[in-house]
Amino acid sequence: MSDLLSVLHDVSTELTSANLDSLKFLCCDVIGKKKLEKVSSGIDLFQILLEMQLISSGNTAFVRDRLAKIKRVDLAEKLEGCCLSSDAQISPAERDNLSLTFDTICNNLGREWKRFARKIGVSDAKLDQIAVKHPYDMREQMMAALKEWEKTQGKDAKAASLIHSLRECNLNWTADKVNEALKGVS
Repeated sequence: MSDLLSVLHDVSTELTSANLDSLKFLCCDVIGKKKLEKVSSGIDLFQILLEMQLISSGNTAFVRDRLAKIKRVDLAEKLEGCCLSSDAQISPAERDNLSLTFDTICNNLGREWKRFARKIGVSDAKLDQIAVKHPYDMREQMMAALKEWEKTQGKDAKAASLIHSLRECNLNWTADKVNEALKGVS
């Protein structure tokens, strides 16, 4: 958590007042007007977002998306680097399970992948970005959506939660295929 706080401090010092005003505007849908009026620095804004649990050490997507919208991709990349370093906490065995799960899902899911991606929390805006990036390759679109989910989950990314989400979407055949693949490894 202290790594995240130091990166947020660095990001805050690099924000101009125009950047801060733009960020405040982009956050008005989740933060009340009175709270936003009291925000005088990036640190104040980040503190509110931390309290609301919209950002955490494993999940900085909320701030990164808004920084990208105000054309501060450099700052978004700083936060992404902080988020990626927390991914190192995932055990190698779980990393292998996730990799196998991703491959199995991509090989067996099909047309229902967007519904599944929404179920695991990938935003429609992110799905649109993915579709533009890989316009004719559904497998790559699925893989990018799964990688985005992994980024937002951080160390909490588990194959079991993907299987559970598949079952909630009534994609039981794919969930069974993932279970079979994981049992074959064990």
